[in-house]
Amino acid sequence: MSADNREHVFLRQLEEVRTTWQEKLAELEKSLVLTYSAEERFALPKRIEECRQQIERIAKEIESLKKESQQKTLDILDYLCQKVHDIPIVDRPIEVFGASQKTEPIVAAHWQELMRFWIFKLGQKNNQSEYLGLVNADDLMLMLLSSNRSSREARALSSFAMQCLGTEPDLRDETIHSVIDKAIDNLDDLDGLNNKLNTLMDEAFYSVMQSRFGQLLHGRLLQSYIQTRDARRNNIGCVFLNTAATNSEILNSENATQILIPFLENSIIFCSVEERVDAALRLVEAFYRPQGQKNSARIDFLPDLLLRKVVKVLLTAAEQETQCNYAVSTTAIWALLWLISAKTCYSYAIYTFADKELDLLRQVVINDKHDAFARSWSALILSVCTPEKTIFAQADWIYEWAVVADGSKPQRKLPKISHLNRPKDIEVMKNLIFSDLPIKAKRYVAIALGRLGCFLPEMIDPLLQVFQDDMCASDDRDEALVYLVFTGHSQAISALMYGVNRLKDDTDKYGLPERCFLALIGMGDVDALKQQIELGIKNQIDALAYALAGVTNPQGRKVLESMKNHREKEIRNAVINALRKLPQWDS
Repeated sequence: MSADNREHVFLRQLEEVRTTWQEKLAELEKSLVLTYSAEERFALPKRIEECRQQIERIAKEIESLKKESQQKTLDILDYLCQKVHDIPIVDRPIEVFGASQKTEPIVAAHWQELMRFWIFKLGQKNNQSEYLGLVNADDLMLMLLSSNRSSREARALSSFAMQCLGTEPDLRDETIHSVIDKAIDNLDDLDGLNNKLNTLMDEAFYSVMQSRFGQLLHGRLLQSYIQTRDARRNNIGCVFLNTAATNSEILNSENATQILIPFLENSIIFCSVEERVDAALRLVEAFYRPQGQKNSARIDFLPDLLLRKVVKVLLTAAEQETQCNYAVSTTAIWALLWLISAKTCYSYAIYTFADKELDLLRQVVINDKHDAFARSWSALILSVCTPEKTIFAQADWIYEWAVVADGSKPQRKLPKISHLNRPKDIEVMKNLIFSDLPIKAKRYVAIALGRLGCFLPEMIDPLLQVFQDDMCASDDRDEALVYLVFTGHSQAISALMYGVNRLKDDTDKYGLPERCFLALIGMGDVDALKQQIELGIKNQIDALAYALAGVTNPQGRKVLESMKNHREKEIRNAVINALRKLPQWDS
């Protein structure tokens, strides 16, 4: 038995003894009133006084014990207050395949163990003393979640509180709600990424979802998803899919009807918003998982009638414009995005979208009441929903640039792009790229415009973000790079030259400097090529000279001619070798 429980037992025993003495006192006082015996009338007052003295003595002892216990409680409270205001935060590495080292803030292990002990101790039902009710596990949890925290502390503590919740402590409902809501408030872009448990927050959410609080967490996530929008809604949706996955089967041609029909039935307008959003999120999961497990996979196996039903239900949901249903429309567009693999550059020729359906998607793009991601995803869908090849799919551009760098053909003989004749789509996308859309959503719009062959200065920042983001897939970064080259803009040239000449990064598994170099070759800007060749970097000089010799701009040859007597021998030799290529290329 703990010392605290021994104190409580002793206190209870004293209370029982006092009650016994009080009962005896009452009996003696009654006897004194009723007796006629002179002897008893002499003896009873002495016994009554003795009872009163015992009762007073026990009362003082009880009061003393209570004060000691209260002081102990205050000492403990002071101790805990100090601990929750002096929190050691450390960085925990996050392993994301293909990306440089990422970290997340967490509370130090020794602090975690200490807090787990007190949360368990204060939450014990058999701990009868409960420190006289002055502090309990709920109080401690709420102290951890106070609002006066830095974002770093708030993230670490909400993650820890969710981990504790996964152990199913005895807490009040309002405390549980606060823990979950705080954790949702502190989600970031790494949580739920690629449908994997990357962070401790991911693991904590998954643990709580498997606990007796799982249904409550499901409901709170769903409500938060519905009530927010844009980037925050997207983060919550990713975590929801990461933790609430229930379907163990991967969608395929044999089980498609069995899996999809129940979700489609719950997506109809007569169901509640919660039911429709939940069903649409399940469709996102169903369409994402085959592609998440295998990058080249596509949803090209649905029976024609089922495919048409899926598209019709999703576009009907996307069309709803009442305020409470924007979560429905956003999730429907998200599901459609994964159905047709619109995040990849390849056209979706399996289903032919009717003009009315294309107009509906254009309406989503231009309607600023819609979620920012629904608008940008609709732009991506429009960019691949016809049979024409997108710009990125028209050639293996990076390979072609490498051929030029090897001197095998002149830069002017690179493949020409074939612009897609999509004026309606380009017009609505241009309006979106010019808007104040969040930059993360603008990435998708810039990619969509590039696929159609429209290149604007406003695309450069979002394209650079994709190209430089090591969290993006290599194919996505390559696609952004190609469209940067075709902008031909000075900002793109400056960024590429900076990338070529930056210090070597051992964590770079993508090869960003090498790709920047090939992109400069592909761009064929004479001034940029001349400036780079003047740097005299040995493994670049020959390729730059070949590129200068083969550009369409006649200024390229003039620049080479002016460098035949360059002070650096390597540059002179490279220039001469490149000029020797000209008769062969000109023939």
